[in-house]
Amino acid sequence: MHKRPITLTATMAALDLPASGEVPDWIHLLPAPQGELRTYDGRGPYRLTDAQAVIAASLAADPRDGGGLLIDENHALELSASKGGPSPSRGRIVEMQARADGIWGRVDWNDSGRALLAERAYRGISPVIIHDAQGVILRIKNAALVNYPNLRGQTALNQEEPMSFMARLAQRLGKPAEASEDDLIAAIPENLTALQSQSTDFTALQSQLAEIATALGVPGGAAPAVLAAAKTRAAVAPAELAALQAELTKVSTSFAALQTETKREKATAFIDRAIAEARPGVKPLRDHYIARHMQDATAVEKEILMLPSHGPDKRPVTPTAPQAQGNDLTALNAEAQGRALAARAKTWQAEQAAKGLAVTFTDAVRHVEQEVLL
Repeated sequence: MHKRPITLTATMAALDLPASGEVPDWIHLLPAPQGELRTYDGRGPYRLTDAQAVIAASLAADPRDGGGLLIDENHALELSASKGGPSPSRGRIVEMQARADGIWGRVDWNDSGRALLAERAYRGISPVIIHDAQGVILRIKNAALVNYPNLRGQTALNQEEPMSFMARLAQRLGKPAEASEDDLIAAIPENLTALQSQSTDFTALQSQLAEIATALGVPGGAAPAVLAAAKTRAAVAPAELAALQAELTKVSTSFAALQTETKREKATAFIDRAIAEARPGVKPLRDHYIARHMQDATAVEKEILMLPSHGPDKRPVTPTAPQAQGNDLTALNAEAQGRALAARAKTWQAEQAAKGLAVTFTDAVRHVEQEVLL
């Protein structure tokens, strides 16, 4: 089951009506030159993020508004009609435009509306807006002739409605205005937990900032300096990493070849020893046993040592285990070889530093590689 998004209704104000008693064709509905509307009574701020979408939604929201959005007096449609009171129309908004200073509407005034404007009975026009829980305006529902201002920083007027403490609390907690007291109380711990979590994360970050600064070589640990150093390191690191990866690939390839050769030497030594001991069936299959020994030395040695020896003394001879050939790194897989190589390079680099010699890590890797291959 999908929950419908929460939408709320608010009466807003717009530009003053002409003071001369003129009847304007176009009226300023939403004065939002910067996309934001603030009020005197504490509601909002409201945001106008897509004027064209608001216009389209307003004109298509209710098929009963086919002749245009209604204009009444003092929001009678919202306050009086629901109680069975009068809410006569004074005109209809039949067209809207998005301009640099907000949304304007073209009005088809009826006779009573024109008379009210001519005698200057009202000073402003106030739209009723539909907005979401974040204050983003979704559409204009209707508008009203009003006298008292509500919007801050605007020359527009609005019917002022003091916002209750519970309504303001609901807004702060991201709950609908009609939320019950129990719902609001239940929401408070959730918000406190979120704030505490943010505070904990911030404290942890601050405690780690000094360590980050030290690692980047930034004295003092000032955040701007740490950020600048991190950006510089990020720009240089890919090149250094690429060079190191190339070196490690080369070394890994060399180790793989050396490891294969070492296995072949060990296998050859063991098989030739078995042939010398006259173990039956080994000599005709010399190459076969050498290849198998390179794949699984333990199994082949166990198999061949089970064969009787017909050496000069006619006694079974158990060949000694072949000695390790070459550098001990060849017994490792490629990944372990890389780690071992890096560790040796760091050790050699530290040894040179102790002698007062500055050696880059890349040069240290090359040095250790040459030692191993030699």
